[in-house]
Amino acid sequence: MKHLPRNKGAAIITAVMFFVIIATAMAIGLSSPVVREYTTARDFAKSKGAYYLSEAGSEDALYRIKKAKPISAQEIISLGGNTATTTITDITASQKEISSLGDILLNTRRVKSKLTTSSGESFSYGVQAGAGGVLLQNSSTITGSLFSAGPIIGSNNLVTGTVIAGGTTGLNGSITGVFNQGGSHMYAGTISNSTISGSAYCNTISGSNRTSCETLTAQVAQPFPITAQDIANWETAAALGGMVTCSGGKYAINDSASIGPKKIPCDLEITGTGSGGGPVITLGGPIWVTGNIKIKNHLTIRVDPTLVGQSIVMVSDNPTNHLTSSTVSVEGEGLNFAGAPGGNSWIMLISENNGASLGQPNEAIELEQGAQGDILLYSRLGDILLKNSASVKEVTGYKITLQNNANVTYASGLQNALFTSGPGGTWTIQDWKEGQ
Repeated sequence: MKHLPRNKGAAIITAVMFFVIIATAMAIGLSSPVVREYTTARDFAKSKGAYYLSEAGSEDALYRIKKAKPISAQEIISLGGNTATTTITDITASQKEISSLGDILLNTRRVKSKLTTSSGESFSYGVQAGAGGVLLQNSSTITGSLFSAGPIIGSNNLVTGTVIAGGTTGLNGSITGVFNQGGSHMYAGTISNSTISGSAYCNTISGSNRTSCETLTAQVAQPFPITAQDIANWETAAALGGMVTCSGGKYAINDSASIGPKKIPCDLEITGTGSGGGPVITLGGPIWVTGNIKIKNHLTIRVDPTLVGQSIVMVSDNPTNHLTSSTVSVEGEGLNFAGAPGGNSWIMLISENNGASLGQPNEAIELEQGAQGDILLYSRLGDILLKNSASVKEVTGYKITLQNNANVTYASGLQNALFTSGPGGTWTIQDWKEGQ
């Protein structure tokens, strides 16, 4: 009999075990990326769902706020067994923040919206004048474009952008004594004694660097960006903030203070110091003065720093006297107007004086002696006078006069400026972002 060795087949068993181990390792190695991809896809789906859930919570809160429906400081909505927790925070009387956190099995996403009771206005030109036209004297300049329904009369003054004088028909305006830059054009029925960087679109031209006209199409007078109804709305918003007590026919501010929205049923006088920085006046909403506004000497008037991206109006409107009252006067050294941090924030001085439209010589707004900053001027029926190195960001008026190195430097962002409308205004989204 032959005896078979007891260890016969051990090599095969070892090889099989080695193969099984290698195959298992390979299977695990190949399956791990699949598992990771599956886990990633599952978490992404949950995260995306949480995002849409947070959006739903935010939109629900926005709808109820806009429609003045009941809403608590914190609301929880449930969709498919998952929740969105929405928190509403009052920042100021005219600002709210909505923060909504969507949660799906501990996968969370948050969106934040800032609401404001602002109204949007669009300023397309550095200077826009009505039938009273524009008068440029001495070394006054406009950094930006100019549109006028009346004549534009200069004495070799610089307007860096496009210059348009439409006249009553859009074809019969006139431009005299102006030069521009950067290939910008001029449009008017008559152009004289001017230097045109681009083309001259006109009917007749003389005494200029261009000897012939390109075909002029009607340059229709553009409507002013702010209407009487807009002003009335701001006045209503100001009155909702309460009314101050006047003394001797005026309300005087001589020290640093915060004011607005507020109605002032008399003249408003804001007076700074003889030198130095002077007081700081912080505006929290629209101001309506039923008399004249007088601002003078070293001081700063600023938009409340919390009102980022928003602008505020100060309106001089005496309903019983638009001829000799309802004026704005800004004079003295060291006067500075400042918007809220971050840009696209301005202070607009508005006069409802109508003297210029009635042929009277009085000024609706007069700004002089180095006053500068984030300031806009508006008088739809009056004359606006800038002189003595005064500098502003935009001017709109029935008639506009610039003298003695006065300058208008158009600010980008004015095509879509937001103005606070105070309590009671319509809530709109100021900005939106995904947050932590």
